[in-house]
Amino acid sequence: MAPRKQLEESIAHLREELAEGEPLTSEDLALLDQTLSDVATLLDEDQEDPSFSDSIYDELQGLAERMEKGRPTLSVVVGRIVDALSQLGI
Repeated sequence: MAPRKQLEESIAHLREELAEGEPLTSEDLALLDQTLSDVATLLDEDQEDPSFSDSIYDELQGLAERMEKGRPTLSVVVGRIVDALSQLGI
């Protein structure tokens, strides 16, 4: 599967998982929403600023780690998003 398609499917899966189960903290949810918005901007505008993509990667990694115990499925999905971004060279 193409990395961009994998990324899109993983983001859709993440949104489905967020609708189920225990909600995230308002801080984590706001961070996730902002990060997903940043990912969309990065993909839509072919953003070339490496610090921008490093920031997104770091935010998603931190979020995945925090969710690992309470929401392991979400942690896995966020990990897939990180992997897809990496495959896209982001």
